[in-house]
Amino acid sequence: MTINDITLFFESTDFSQFLLPFKIVALTISVLFIYAIVYYSVKDGTITNDIKRRTLDFLSFQKFAPPKSFSNRAKEISALLNDKNYKRAILQTEVLFYELLKRFNYKGNTLLEMVENEETPNRDNLKRLAEIAEEMKKKPGYMPEIDELDKLYSTFEDSLIKFGVITEEN
Repeated sequence: MTINDITLFFESTDFSQFLLPFKIVALTISVLFIYAIVYYSVKDGTITNDIKRRTLDFLSFQKFAPPKSFSNRAKEISALLNDKNYKRAILQTEVLFYELLKRFNYKGNTLLEMVENEETPNRDNLKRLAEIAEEMKKKPGYMPEIDELDKLYSTFEDSLIKFGVITEEN
């Protein structure tokens, strides 16, 4: 058998007709996998939210600017901390971060559910904040250690600066 014989065999119509059912099966499986990938990606919602965000960012030509209410509320929380009203400051901080993450299209009905997402910035501290707030709602007399609150609020201030809610001068 020479090279010409092998080439003629692979180019023959008999061989093409023999491979046709295999081609159809492979094409069908490929289409089914592509459909499954698209279906689960749309059902998950992360790709559609990302596409919406990128499209709106491209069309608006503006950087995300949080409403003034976020920065005003951050100032109110700082004032509560200065007045040593820690319980109210914790609860307002939880609401502030919940609304901020909601604005960034994080999914969840509570801050704790939103923080379960792996991509959440400052995830561990936000999770601890949500746990403390839930504990305070369940037990009115509960108060965490002041050292822990100081550490949490210093990291929250950094997060708010990174989100663009407050500036370093505030």
